[in-house]
Amino acid sequence: MTNSPTQIVDKPAPIRTNSGLVTEQNAWRPLSIGSVSIGFPVVQAALSGYSDGPMRIVARRLGATYTLAEVMIDKFVMDLKERQRTRRHLHLTDEEHPVGGQLMGSDPQDFAPAARKLVQAGFDVIDINFGCPVKSTRGGCRGGFHLSQPEVALEIVSRTRDAVPAPIPVTLKMRRGLDDSAESRDRFFRILDGAFARGVAAITVHGRTVEQKYIGPSNWDFLREVKQHAGDRTILGSGDLFTPHACLDMLSYTGVDGASVARGAIGNPWIFSQVKALAEGLPIQIPEIAEQGRVLRMQRDLSLDVSDAAQTLSSMRTFGLKFTPLHPEHADVRNAFARTKTLDDWNAVLKRWYES
Repeated sequence: MTNSPTQIVDKPAPIRTNSGLVTEQNAWRPLSIGSVSIGFPVVQAALSGYSDGPMRIVARRLGATYTLAEVMIDKFVMDLKERQRTRRHLHLTDEEHPVGGQLMGSDPQDFAPAARKLVQAGFDVIDINFGCPVKSTRGGCRGGFHLSQPEVALEIVSRTRDAVPAPIPVTLKMRRGLDDSAESRDRFFRILDGAFARGVAAITVHGRTVEQKYIGPSNWDFLREVKQHAGDRTILGSGDLFTPHACLDMLSYTGVDGASVARGAIGNPWIFSQVKALAEGLPIQIPEIAEQGRVLRMQRDLSLDVSDAAQTLSSMRTFGLKFTPLHPEHADVRNAFARTKTLDDWNAVLKRWYES
């Protein structure tokens, strides 16, 4: 096994969009969200069950210019106490800024106190989730299902914006509609325009419908249409960003102001430095085994700073599995991580497959 951190590969050829169009590799502009300066416009999305503090810090250290915490239900935020098992949800470190906190819920009146609590915790941006495609069995309509009721969605926006200090940007995450009907499309644009009119600083649009969940391609032609409609208002795109090529592809083809990487960052936090290198015309560096092990150890140690051994094992077993496609012996490593029952077991797998 080599001890060098990365393997350098040749600069790739010009990239193609999902509509087959060749794009330029440097088609990007520095991103700002309201008063918050971001810089390079490829950021980490909120990932339910994944984008906790340790993951966000790893992403920042590996090149992400902005991260979003995993979505939190408004009532959950309001009830959070300073307890060992829950304090990590509102725990921020100095190196994370700028960082956003994301809220989801069903009752508009619950968003204001929850948003204020996120501001008190130190989040730089408050994001409202109108994109989650998972239907709740409790708590009524929330997430992407608010796209079916513009009046309620915009009341949530107003209550949140009014509750948050003016310098703190409020943003939205949306899907392109509940389904592919004309009525759903009309509701999407009513919410988009109404949210900007109520003071939202930026909107991230995922190119799938709520009904699609994650099935089928993200519709980048729709993202392009949304950006043309929005004009100089800030739009970020989301969906099918699994490679650095795809990130620049989206920026160039759709014209959106930023690309929000969700599942593409799970197991490959290097995607942020890779896409920046690609944008600058530099070779992409692929992490070798020693580098993969270094980052897994880093994330484990960051998790132990805010969680106990059992919580850390639960998180790191998941991330270990997600990292394995990068390992040349990925099937064996995946099986080994899947069998771990204690943190000592997990550490032994790390030593066996990433350090020996």
